[in-house]
Amino acid sequence: MTLWEAWDGHAESWIAFARHPDRDGFWWGTWPELAALLPSAPGLVVDVGCGEGRAARELQRLGHRVVGVDHSWALALAAAQQPQPVAVVHGDAARLPLRDGCAGTALACMSLLDMDDLTASVNEIGRIVRPGGHLCVALVHPFLSAFDFDAYRAGHLTVTEPYLMDRRYVDQAKREGVTMTFASMHRPLSRYLDAFFAAGFVMDRFREFGEEHVFPWLLTARLVRRGLVGEP
Repeated sequence: MTLWEAWDGHAESWIAFARHPDRDGFWWGTWPELAALLPSAPGLVVDVGCGEGRAARELQRLGHRVVGVDHSWALALAAAQQPQPVAVVHGDAARLPLRDGCAGTALACMSLLDMDDLTASVNEIGRIVRPGGHLCVALVHPFLSAFDFDAYRAGHLTVTEPYLMDRRYVDQAKREGVTMTFASMHRPLSRYLDAFFAAGFVMDRFREFGEEHVFPWLLTARLVRRGLVGEP
């Protein structure tokens, strides 16, 4: 089963989970950190892996023109059918159904770790972002995804798999009667940076976030599109 199929299969749970303000760190951690990196005049923003649309709705509240893309029909429909609907295109991030250079900014909010083909997806983002445009990214920090999640919840920091090896993991969270199963990829930070640089992006901003400034669980970055894919 691919990652997008796993997310499609848990779409109903994710919609319930994501639309409650106290069920995860999006509202007090991920979104404020990511929003702080947004360029002031991005033009069209493409939310790659938009899910049920919460980041896209926040972008619209800030006055941005937004198009979401998601491979899950269930999540794409959920984003499009809200009282504050998002314009959504159903499609694979590795083959974005959008024209070259159409976006001033691409957003990938906790989505790159859920994509099976990271290299192809980042290359496609590089294709649709115009030169001088931006990619704004939020990720589960690889420092966190390297740990065993059950041990982490029990208060122990235990690394059971090699940090430098790509590997799929499954995590479950239960909050206020809603259980969500997360199927994602642990990748070392170098894998993301290699993909960004190969796709024609250079780093502009880089931030790490965690409670009490001790344990980082969130990574955010802003990158600038330079030249064409494959150019030095």
